[in-house]
Amino acid sequence: MKLMRKIRRLSIILVMASMILGSMHVSAADELLGTVVDGSLLTEETEVSTMVYPKARWSYLSNGTGSMTVTGTRTIRLSGSTTASQSVDVIYVNMYLQRLVNGTWCTYYVGTKITKYDAYFVSSTETGISVEGGYYYRAIGSHVVSENGKIESASSYTNGIWVD
Repeated sequence: MKLMRKIRRLSIILVMASMILGSMHVSAADELLGTVVDGSLLTEETEVSTMVYPKARWSYLSNGTGSMTVTGTRTIRLSGSTTASQSVDVIYVNMYLQRLVNGTWCTYYVGTKITKYDAYFVSSTETGISVEGGYYYRAIGSHVVSENGKIESASSYTNGIWVD
């Protein structure tokens, strides 16, 4: 009887200890969550977006947008657009996916540059981008317009998303 009570107590202690230790798991995501790296806040979100607004010196570039969504297990969708204030000779958007490695954003994926001529709007969406788990990712958009030889450009940066 005494032996059974000791075994039961020991079992309860072991279960409680494993519950406490199991909840103490700390990952890289936990350590970096909420910090800002090169202008991007590291988040737990599954979708982030951003917009770059016009500067006073821009005559033609109205805005640029970029977004990134975790669409499945280690799968990401990138979207972006460039808008001009009028129809321009050339307008394009190019989206990039970056991964945070040892505190530095490194280009992981380069999207297809979408270009239009004599237009005021262009957009791009790329789906099914496979990524490795255990990293933060962010999207960068390159937004460019050209009219009568004058080139205006801007970059949009999303916050970072953790992918398990």
